[in-house]
Amino acid sequence: MQGSAAEPGELLVEPVQHPAHIARPATSPVARALWIALGTLCVVLGAIGVVVPGWPTTIFVIVALACYARSSQRLYDRVLKNRLIGRHARAFREGGAMPVRAKLFALSAMWPFVGFAVLLAIPAALLWAKAATLVLAVVGTAYILSLPTRPRAR
Repeated sequence: MQGSAAEPGELLVEPVQHPAHIARPATSPVARALWIALGTLCVVLGAIGVVVPGWPTTIFVIVALACYARSSQRLYDRVLKNRLIGRHARAFREGGAMPVRAKLFALSAMWPFVGFAVLLAIPAALLWAKAATLVLAVVGTAYILSLPTRPRAR
């Protein structure tokens, strides 16, 4: 059989795609364009987080994936195949799991900035802003800790 990658007697098996990785684009071209624009903005904001300490990356990637899932399988797949974040994005979409190392990194990066903001950066007159920052940090911490922990890959 010419053009076949399989040896005689071998079966060609297509890899099964996880249901979480099948995009379901919006039916409206305008809606798809808006989802693509929002997803691309989130990718850019996430890329900024790679080089700017304290700027979140993961949440922007997760939102970008959600946007691309509503607009374009091709763009969705590009994020999933990215060598830096693809593995983590796939794991999160498949089961919401996060490795212990990522949880520790997220919390150890978040809390010093929260402390700096509440103790030094936010003026004392803006007590509501200090309280809101603390409440949001506690909610974020609770969310991160509530996620299933992904076992370390071997």
